[in-house]
Amino acid sequence: MKKVAKVLMTCLAAVGILAGSMSGYAAEQGEEKKILVFETTDVHGYIMDASSGKEETFQYRLAYIAHLLNEARASEEYDDVLLLDGGDLFQGTPVSGLTGGAAIRAAMDAMDYDAIALGNHEFDWDVTEYACDRYGTIAPYVLGDYFGDAMTPILASNLYDAETGERVSFIRDYVVVEKAGVRIAIVGYIPDYRKSIMSEKIAPYTIDPSLDKLDALARQIRAEEEPDALIILAHDAPDDVAKAMDPAVVDLVAGGHTHRIEAGRADNGIPYMQGYYYANGFASAVLVVGADGEVTVEEPEYTSITDDKEYLYDTEENAPHLDPEIMDISRATWGAIQEEMSEVLGYTDTPIMKKKEIGACSAGNWITGLMLEATRADGAIAAFYNVGGIRTSLDIPEGQTTRDITVYDIYTITPFANSLLLYDINGQELATLLQNGLNQPNYGDQMTGLTFTFTATGDDDTPRAEREFTIQSITLDDGTEVDLLDTETLYRVCTSNYSATMPGSVFEGKEPVISISDAPIDNEAFISLLRETKEATGGYIPVDTGARGIDVTE
Repeated sequence: MKKVAKVLMTCLAAVGILAGSMSGYAAEQGEEKKILVFETTDVHGYIMDASSGKEETFQYRLAYIAHLLNEARASEEYDDVLLLDGGDLFQGTPVSGLTGGAAIRAAMDAMDYDAIALGNHEFDWDVTEYACDRYGTIAPYVLGDYFGDAMTPILASNLYDAETGERVSFIRDYVVVEKAGVRIAIVGYIPDYRKSIMSEKIAPYTIDPSLDKLDALARQIRAEEEPDALIILAHDAPDDVAKAMDPAVVDLVAGGHTHRIEAGRADNGIPYMQGYYYANGFASAVLVVGADGEVTVEEPEYTSITDDKEYLYDTEENAPHLDPEIMDISRATWGAIQEEMSEVLGYTDTPIMKKKEIGACSAGNWITGLMLEATRADGAIAAFYNVGGIRTSLDIPEGQTTRDITVYDIYTITPFANSLLLYDINGQELATLLQNGLNQPNYGDQMTGLTFTFTATGDDDTPRAEREFTIQSITLDDGTEVDLLDTETLYRVCTSNYSATMPGSVFEGKEPVISISDAPIDNEAFISLLRETKEATGGYIPVDTGARGIDVTE
């Protein structure tokens, strides 16, 4: 089965995907129009969830969402459906990562998305190759017998070339689409998420996060394009964006990035929504254009599809509720990686859990423990990782006392293929590294190889960025007490290239002991290490749940 590739430029002009190319017309007088606005966001590769390791319990999430979308499109309740995505589409699961995001691009094409926001994780790979193309639309894909080049526009109105200061050419500021005779302008916006992107990936670009400029652009588009409705599609918290807009200009804000469920109205009356993450569900609202042209937005809400996961399994009973084309794409994707992903690397009797609160979590302890073990022969005495780079938890299923750890699990929990870099730092820098991690997790707030004490201003309800942390002591695992003011004694530590290149990092300006081109890749190194451990121990994987930092504030 093949999908014929689409001829871009002529088709783009014909259907009005290029901003400003549609003549369009308002809703016919005397006839109310209802458009269902349907949004996914932060899909992160979850065309399916294969983390159970058992094909009978794989969750075909996008296939189920596509089925609900098909029902909405066929429903007499709505005159049409506008399908949006808030960004961060590709990076996060092996089924997407090991196909270069082709699985998700194929699904987006099959589901016929109208517009997509540019997420920060679209920069994890080459943004102009895997996310966007030179036409400002989603990049082409090849996945077995599936190939195509969708016309779906990628939006962000405030990304600039760092060298020239000009708007980049591979994304669009906005698009005007027609639904049931209603012309809808969709304007893209991204926050200054540069600290959420590996520095070398974002270095060629700058972001202007000014909401005042977004407001001005929305007004300009209203005046020049004269759309019937205007929507902001943001890879950002939609409530914050909505509060900064003019309700006479903006009808709806659809958001992303924060991995939250959002559905409501800002104090100024602008409705907003956000579809959570990992294709656990979707957000929706009904855009109503009255006979007089007046626009209202009703029922902004979030709908979960994972409350009862059995509806997502590939069974005969579920077949009518799973879109067949997305199922075929999902199966083709799994077929391409199945043999490698199903390999069992060992088993554990301790849940490997991620948490975002200050302090160590068992997933952080485990990941940094693997990092340290992988680099100990090169002299590492401690390892650091950021909790945001740990993308899931590996819990033990209910009713079981152990769980297998597969290759799929490793690629799921650490999908970014970060390099493991070694640096020599002194005692003072080690204390600064710990303090930075308490303030901002991206510097490396998870660790193995040491414990430390600290004091802090404020309390647990005080935002982390507003608290002042002071390191009081550091003790290495061999019992060595680190002098916090020492600038002579060096300690070799392991960190990821993401954390190492964060602006203001203690590693800034330092050369790694082993060049980045020769450094091990985290998930590949973990898989290799666990294979060796399985051979030596029979596969039992211990998980350290001990504390790392101890708050001694009185």
